[in-house]
Amino acid sequence: MLLRARFLPVATLCVAALICVGCGEPAQTGSATEKLNTAPPLEPETPQAAAGETAEPAEEEAATPKTDAADSNETTSTANVDLRGMTFAAPTTWDRTESPGFVEAEFFLPGDDGNARMTIMPAGGDKQSNIDRWIGQFKMADGDEPAVTEIDVDGKTATMVDIRGTFNSQRPGQGPAENQRMLGFIIPFSPTDNYFVKATGPQGTLATHKDAIVEFVKTGKLK
Repeated sequence: MLLRARFLPVATLCVAALICVGCGEPAQTGSATEKLNTAPPLEPETPQAAAGETAEPAEEEAATPKTDAADSNETTSTANVDLRGMTFAAPTTWDRTESPGFVEAEFFLPGDDGNARMTIMPAGGDKQSNIDRWIGQFKMADGDEPAVTEIDVDGKTATMVDIRGTFNSQRPGQGPAENQRMLGFIIPFSPTDNYFVKATGPQGTLATHKDAIVEFVKTGKLK
């Protein structure tokens, strides 16, 4: 009994020490693992890297339409028409021919209904008298009237006349022709002179080339 009483406190202390040591190690191990697992990721660096990668493709996509537009402009083919008092830029698809006399440039514009003829020449005379002469060359349908409008050519106010009907060109060997059209332009060149651009031909052919003809006249530059 005396031996048991002596060793009981000692045994109790040893067991308590073992229990404390055994309980302390898992607590330390668990704390280190918890700290490692809960360490914050490098969030500030990751979004910055992603933003840098997505910005470059966006710039390339934005630049693509500019490149296409530049290529489109470069493929527009024109030929310079250098006359005595003016210059124009004509589509290369137009067939230019040499013309004697006062006509400085002459083109034939192709079409399924037949070719149209366009001439450019300087001449004098009152603007209205020339418009009246053009109208007099046509027999228009009842109720049809010529359209007279104005466009800007190199800072000058030019007159555009659009007439349809049966055309009597009054040229040798050519009689009246039905379903014809004329697009005539009078560009002031000096106080007494004008440049005349006049396209005549089948209505279908002139309808096909009208926009190109108007743009051609607008490219005119006075010398």
